Amino acid sequence: MKLLKYVMTSDSGLAPNPYFGVCSLALCTPNHMNAKLKPGDWIVGHSCKATGHRLVYAMRLTKVLGMDEYFRSFPDKHPEPGGSVERQYGDNMYFREDGRWARLPSAEHNSEASFRQDRGRPVYLAEHADSFWYFGADNAMPELQGFADKFPWLIHDRHGIRYIHDTGRIQAFAEWLLSLEGSGLLGKPRDRTPIAADRYLTAIDPEPVWLDGGADEDPACTVVSRCTRRVARPRGSKRSC
Repeated sequence: MKLLKYVMTSDSGLAPNPYFGVCSLALCTPNHMNAKLKPGDWIVGHSCKATGHRLVYAMRLTKVLGMDEYFRSFPDKHPEPGGSVERQYGDNMYFREDGRWARLPSAEHNSEASFRQDRGRPVYLAEHADSFWYFGADNAMPELQGFADKFPWLIHDRHGIRYIHDTGRIQAFAEWLLSLEGSGLLGKPRDRTPIAADRYLTAIDPEPVWLDGGADEDPACTVVSRCTRRVARPRGSKRSC
C-alpha cells in the first residue's frame, strides 16, 4: 500500500470528479505522470500554501482503468455541455474510434495541447462513497482546520507528485478519515462555474476536428450517438443524451 500526494492548482469538479457516487481522477497531474498506483492505494490532494494547505480530497482506489475502458464503463461521467454543472464537468471524454483517439465535446481541456497530454492515461477510481472523502472548498468540519498540523508529512510543497510508503502513517490517516462524520461528496468545488465554448475539439488525428458549439442540438449527442452505436452499455445506465 502506498499514498500519492500532490498540490491542486484548480478545484472545479473536473479533477477529481466526485459526482454520481464515484470519485474519478482522469485529467490531472497524477494521470499525466502515469502514476504507478493500484487498487488499495491512496491519492490525496490539498490546496497550496496561500490557502492554508487545505485538504480537498482523499480517495482509496478501487480500480485503475485504461481511458477507453473507463469511457465505456462509466457513461454517467460523460460531459454534457448543455447539462447541469455536474455534467458539464464530466471527465470521461476520451475514447478510441477506428484506432484513433477522439473526445466528446467539453469546454474543459478544449485544446489540441490538452488532447495530446490527456489521451491514453490511466484513470483512478474510488467507486463507493465509503472509499473517498471530497471536502471541496466549503466544508466547515472543525477537524479539517488542523489538517496540515496534524499530518505535516502529507503536505507537498512543489509541483508534481510524491509517494508515501510508510504504511503506519497511511493507516493512521485512513483511521482519521473514518472517524469523521460522513464520507463521499461532502462539499462543493472552489472553482465550479457554468462553462461554455464557441466550438468543441473532438479529434486531432489525422487533423483537428472542431464541432460548432452554437448548434441547436446538444453537441454531445452527435458524438455520443456516433461512438456508442456499437458499444453495449451496462444494464441500468442512462444514455448521456
